[in-house]
Amino acid sequence: MGIKNHSKMIAHLFDLRPEEMRPTFLLFFYFFLITFSAYIIKPVKISLFLKGPGPEKLPYAYLLTALLIGFVVSLNSRLLQVMKRQVYISLSIIFFISNLVLFWIFFKKQVPGLSIIYWFWSDIFTATSVTQFWILVNDIYHPRQAKRLVGFLVSGGLLGGIGGALVASFLAGGIGTENLLLICPFLLGLCLLIVNRVRIIPSAERNTAREEQSTKKVKLRTSFQAFRRNRHLLLLAGIVLASIVVTTLVDFQFNVVVNTTYEGTDIRTAFLGRFFLALLVFSYLLHIFLTNRILKNFGIRTALLIAPVVLLVGSIAVLFIPAAFVIYWACSIKGADKSLAHSLNQSVREILYIPVAPEVKYTAKVFIDMFINKIAKGLAALVLLLFFTIFHFSLKEISLITVFFILVWMLLNILITKEYVNIVKTNLKIKWQNADKFIREKIDIDMTKLVFETLQSKNRSSVLYAMNLFDLIKKDKWSPELEEVISCKSDEIMADSMSSLLDLDGESLFPSTDEVLEGGELGRQVEEIMSLDIYQEVMQKHVDKILQEKRADSETARMEIAKALGLMDAGSSLTLRLKELLKDRSSDVVTYAIESAARLKNREFVPLIIPRLNDNALYWTARYTLIEYGAGIVGILSDYLADDQVPLEVRKSIPGILEKIGSVKVPRLLARELKKNVPDLESSLIEAMYKLKSEKPDVIFPEGTVKDKIIDLMKKSYSIICEIHNLISDEKKAFLAKELENNLARKLKHIFELLSLVYAHEEVIRAYQNICTGQKKSIDYSLELLDNILPKVVKEALFPLVEEIPLEEKVKRCRRMQKILDKSGGP
Repeated sequence: MGIKNHSKMIAHLFDLRPEEMRPTFLLFFYFFLITFSAYIIKPVKISLFLKGPGPEKLPYAYLLTALLIGFVVSLNSRLLQVMKRQVYISLSIIFFISNLVLFWIFFKKQVPGLSIIYWFWSDIFTATSVTQFWILVNDIYHPRQAKRLVGFLVSGGLLGGIGGALVASFLAGGIGTENLLLICPFLLGLCLLIVNRVRIIPSAERNTAREEQSTKKVKLRTSFQAFRRNRHLLLLAGIVLASIVVTTLVDFQFNVVVNTTYEGTDIRTAFLGRFFLALLVFSYLLHIFLTNRILKNFGIRTALLIAPVVLLVGSIAVLFIPAAFVIYWACSIKGADKSLAHSLNQSVREILYIPVAPEVKYTAKVFIDMFINKIAKGLAALVLLLFFTIFHFSLKEISLITVFFILVWMLLNILITKEYVNIVKTNLKIKWQNADKFIREKIDIDMTKLVFETLQSKNRSSVLYAMNLFDLIKKDKWSPELEEVISCKSDEIMADSMSSLLDLDGESLFPSTDEVLEGGELGRQVEEIMSLDIYQEVMQKHVDKILQEKRADSETARMEIAKALGLMDAGSSLTLRLKELLKDRSSDVVTYAIESAARLKNREFVPLIIPRLNDNALYWTARYTLIEYGAGIVGILSDYLADDQVPLEVRKSIPGILEKIGSVKVPRLLARELKKNVPDLESSLIEAMYKLKSEKPDVIFPEGTVKDKIIDLMKKSYSIICEIHNLISDEKKAFLAKELENNLARKLKHIFELLSLVYAHEEVIRAYQNICTGQKKSIDYSLELLDNILPKVVKEALFPLVEEIPLEEKVKRCRRMQKILDKSGGP
């Protein structure tokens, strides 16, 4: 019962989900045992080397490791590709156990040069075992999971290191330095048991299988090519190289100072054990109290810069420290380097690997973590051989070289944060396109509408039919395919029909139908005829007669007039008669009148068109016409939108029209109306603003207004979640929760649409669409993307609404955030 309670407490503390408990605890103890062994092996390595070859030979040891590691990486890469993951790791552990026993035997026999071989072997052990651990982590977790659990896993490694250092510090003087090696085989034997009990999740197994299929022929050269073609991995390799060079230079300075200060082998081993113990305790406290907080609150960029900034300050500080205090400086800078490397740096670096495609990740990871690591050590060794051995630089002068590499490290850290966001984004596909944009790109709506009107008018009125055909030709929309659809001799029919409309005292102004007119010629003749004064007089009489009669059977004649007026010059006084037709009781007549108004663009018609937005039969025609008017009527539309006496359906239609017009005044106008907090207009205003931003990414909305509305919607969403929780707990009212869930979904959609107005538009929408899929991997990647593009306060307010957590926990977080927003006024 006690163990269960402790497990629950740990799960709550580190945010472990039930399905994650078993693999996470197994990996925790696996890493614990690996680092326990490593921190027994490490003090032995340093102490025995300083006893034998001495500190002046350290650059050669670094160089030897760098030269020989290529063979190990090649073998490691081949084994990784041809063997199952767990079999490969198990055999590696057995190999290391047997090596430790052999080293103990040979050290007892005092074999010459063995300390150099052991130095090389210990580096191989550390690099291989830690890399294998993180490969397992990559197999099991998705990015968001890893970011949440990496702190707990790393704490296992730190505790293991503390245990190993503690054993080394206390037992070195009692049993001797070499005898410490016999402890490690027992620890690695436990690792062997654990690794065969870890179960890779199905999705990871599929990724592994896919990776193994795709890398059957992979060699070391392919491992190099895997990251050479990937900018993200190149930057990551550069970061590893720069950081390891810095670490090696700091390590060299530390070892030289330790060798000068402590002369006896066992005394030196005990000191190193105590030093590593203090270092790891500090690392553990740093990790527990700061790593997760830094990652959560400040993001990857800040986390990446902390270590180089601290080491930069330390490297410069040595220039001003007296010789008597150099041992304290050496311990401080080495402690800072290693404590950050074991906690923050390791956590962030492994997170940077996770979004990389599985078919690239594993071979590249092995190459970077082992080969680049040793290339960096080789480069540091060459630097030390040149400046320390040949030019006899002092430790303070070596620090100036360290400063140079730290600056390179900082630059690469800044560059990779941008690339990381791009990599995460590529894992999130756009799930659906903007419907309006898609239809507009794929379908010529104006053309389709005109063709339908032409076909509909064919049996109703030859005059309307002719004028519609005239529109098609005038707009350069005519084609042989269209002629086949309409199935007529267009020019002949048009000439005959237009003659009936333009017939003056029985004498046609058109040539006979035997003279087939070209479309352009017909258009020019019609325009010339309509501009004649005599035609205007005759047409005036005809219009007066039709409109005065107002008989039911004159509907077709009124439609013909409404269409004909749109063909006239906008300056003609006759076109003003369109006002009467815009008020007609027949929706067909009004449709033609509105379409003609779209051609004429007389502002006097606008107040007669806007109310038609409330008529289902005329809505789309009225909307299209108002859009055609353009920026000239934005002021009028704004007045109608703001007028609470105007029918609600009309007001709700106006934001969409303003968005299509898209003039410079529109963003502020829409934001001003949103600020008024009219609930019935909220949805149409937000949707219009979002669509405008999608069409015109450079559009800028008033940030304060948008953020205020985001806060308002977040608070409402928190309340809805609490209501859903209350309803679900009451079985009699559980059915009511469905409507609330739909309401919450609408609120969440509006929140993301508003976020996309003031933050990275495409990234926010990409994240929202993938969250909507409900797939765990998509949600994880979406949250990771948002975590890198949104400010801290916005993330804290948003994530309780979208994270996949139990409802009870979600309610707690929502209530807490609501209190914070009420106090602070929001993000």
